[in-house]
Amino acid sequence: MNFKEFKNYFKKDVTKKYNVKNSKNIYYTNNDLKIAYQKAIQFYKKNFNPILLKQGNLKLEKNVLIWDLPSIITCKHACNGCYALKSERIYKNTRIMRAYHLAIVLMAIDHKRKMNYLQKYLQNEINEHVKNFKLPVVRIHSSGDFFNKKYLQLWLQIAMNNKACNFYTYSKILTNNEIDIINKIISNFNIVKSLINGKFINFGDNEYIEKLVNICKQEKEPCHVCDYGQKDSKMTCMGNCTACLHCSNVIFHKH
Repeated sequence: MNFKEFKNYFKKDVTKKYNVKNSKNIYYTNNDLKIAYQKAIQFYKKNFNPILLKQGNLKLEKNVLIWDLPSIITCKHACNGCYALKSERIYKNTRIMRAYHLAIVLMAIDHKRKMNYLQKYLQNEINEHVKNFKLPVVRIHSSGDFFNKKYLQLWLQIAMNNKACNFYTYSKILTNNEIDIINKIISNFNIVKSLINGKFINFGDNEYIEKLVNICKQEKEPCHVCDYGQKDSKMTCMGNCTACLHCSNVIFHKH
């Protein structure tokens, strides 16, 4: 993959169903992408040892590491109120980091040696993380999604090779059936359905949340309503609440 091919990836059309205005991610500059691409080339040199998995945001406990990709182009949806997109608009370093991760993956997808190197590299970081926490967790994608089947397989294999760590993620790309199968097969890997019943985005105001809960009841599927950001909430993500590690229907208040 040369730089032109990488840059063109950011021009791909995405689903405009949820928000036409944000259907193209316009915040990545040419300079951002150049920096990310060069860092990705550097990554596959043996004398370069960056930290790929970083501790999460203020919402998450310190036992959580995060891996992110660019929003919109990898999740293939443009959602109104997208939190990940806001970060990319505001923070240059966030844009570069996410583009850097994507470049690393794109360079490895059709290159067996690089894919093996990336898998082992991430596993080594996870092994160190496991040593430091009673409940080690990796959140895949506070931004982005499984845009490619080989990329999905990378994370499934990492989870299967690291049973002492818990993995969770969210997906609009995978079907509910695919999510159910993966969640059943891999005990330490949970995918939360970003689209309840395959149609409805899993966050909104109180009235909308009530609608989602009723849909889950009709489908006879368990669901959990996260109270993060609500008045008097004492919820700590991956502290006293671990719903995203075992429930596939988690619903969030828009904040």
